[in-house]
Amino acid sequence: MLNVSVISFTTLILISQNIILLNEETLILICFVTFLWLLLSRLSSSMKKDLENRALDIQNLVANSFEQVITSLNNELQTQTEFKNLTHNFKSLKEHFADLNLFISCKLEKFTLDNYQETFKKKLIFVQRLENQSSKLLALLIVKKLNKAINLKTYYWTTFKVPVLICAYKISLREYLEEV
Repeated sequence: MLNVSVISFTTLILISQNIILLNEETLILICFVTFLWLLLSRLSSSMKKDLENRALDIQNLVANSFEQVITSLNNELQTQTEFKNLTHNFKSLKEHFADLNLFISCKLEKFTLDNYQETFKKKLIFVQRLENQSSKLLALLIVKKLNKAINLKTYYWTTFKVPVLICAYKISLREYLEEV
């Protein structure tokens, strides 16, 4: 404030002594300088606050941008790490799959052989049972046929009285009695 007063007072003295000529251009220049000086003195604090706010906003934007870049880089690093782990896991899976195939191919022959043996064994048991039942059935049929033949023979001996049959009947009866 003191500086302005000194400058104003000095200017008035110079104008009054006709050292500085006072014309339109000078007056316009003085008005412009005064306007700028008043504008600067009145608005300097608000301009300073506005510039500080803008600087703070820019600083926040730059900080957020750096944080986003760091987050993006961390995500990329994590993705690359997971990809490396994924390739390692696939290699391990390939090795396990190869081991499993080798194990299965080695055991498949034994399994197939055991399976065929079990099936063949069951079929043989079935055939054996079928043979036993068939032989029993055949024996039963033979016994029934013989029984019918004996019954017919007895019927013929008693009914027809053929001398050859009677003689054979008596011989077989005598043989039977001798055995008992």
